[in-house]
Amino acid sequence: MNGNDSDIDTLYSAWRDAFRRHDVDAILELVTEDYVLFAPGAPPQMTGALRPRLEAALAAYEIDLDFEREERIVSGDLAFERGWDVQTVWPRDGGERRRQRQRVFLILRRGPDAVWRFARGMSLPPVAD
Repeated sequence: MNGNDSDIDTLYSAWRDAFRRHDVDAILELVTEDYVLFAPGAPPQMTGALRPRLEAALAAYEIDLDFEREERIVSGDLAFERGWDVQTVWPRDGGERRRQRQRVFLILRRGPDAVWRFARGMSLPPVAD
């Protein structure tokens, strides 16, 4: 680990906290303007397409997130992360909790403001836990 790691870890903490607060604006502030998400069975999702998906998901579900890192490589203002996105999801109006894991590959970029943000994300199909 190097000096950038604590700042990157702060990004993950902010991500989890924003989901817990159902704060779509805060979530979107944690991705770059040119962010692209590559999810199984879906076309690439750009930053602008995320808002309605996040709003719908957070209106219907409580979502608790965790990230189990297997690898981190930092080079200047870019970082690569490989690991598992672990999601616990349950309906806001009551219902059973569902926990799933999906392997993810992430590229993070530190902006001119020295803040790390998610720049690219790619996930494989989820695996029930």
